[in-house]
Amino acid sequence: MKHRRIKKYAIHILAIQAIKPDLFDIPLSRCAIIACTERENSNLDLFPDAQKCVMPFADVEVPDAYMAINGAHARAIIRFLDRLPDEVTDLYICCSKGSSRSPAVAAAVLRMSGRSDRDVWDNPFYVPNSLVYQTVCREFGLFAPDWCVRCLVERNRQCYLESVEKGSTGKYERWQILE
Repeated sequence: MKHRRIKKYAIHILAIQAIKPDLFDIPLSRCAIIACTERENSNLDLFPDAQKCVMPFADVEVPDAYMAINGAHARAIIRFLDRLPDEVTDLYICCSKGSSRSPAVAAAVLRMSGRSDRDVWDNPFYVPNSLVYQTVCREFGLFAPDWCVRCLVERNRQCYLESVEKGSTGKYERWQILE
């Protein structure tokens, strides 16, 4: 059976507070946003409803924790991606800080589009939420067993430790764009 894929987007991973009108260097008609946070940002109203998915879930890694991501959240994100207008080329994925939930969703979106998620897992500035990643991947039908996700988490931890050792760990500027 051939797996379906979603369209390949330029993915922007950032904190919700970074969403401002002057952020976008292309027309908003070519942009869509997934907000994985309960934090408010009135600038989300810049996006038409068809290009905005506000799916607040907590940054927890225990499935039965309060407000943890679940299959319904993941299916809503996948349905949103499936229904985006063809002219959308850039996908902004944000959470409270842009370091855990949004990178996890971005990594899953990369896999769903047939690309590698390595740019996310190998980035020492991110700590992708393993529950978010695994839930979205599994709902899409991608292979994401516990042992595999644990290996990704360990790889991410090693990348961080190497960056500390090299002295290259610091605050990154703006956000990362994955093409």
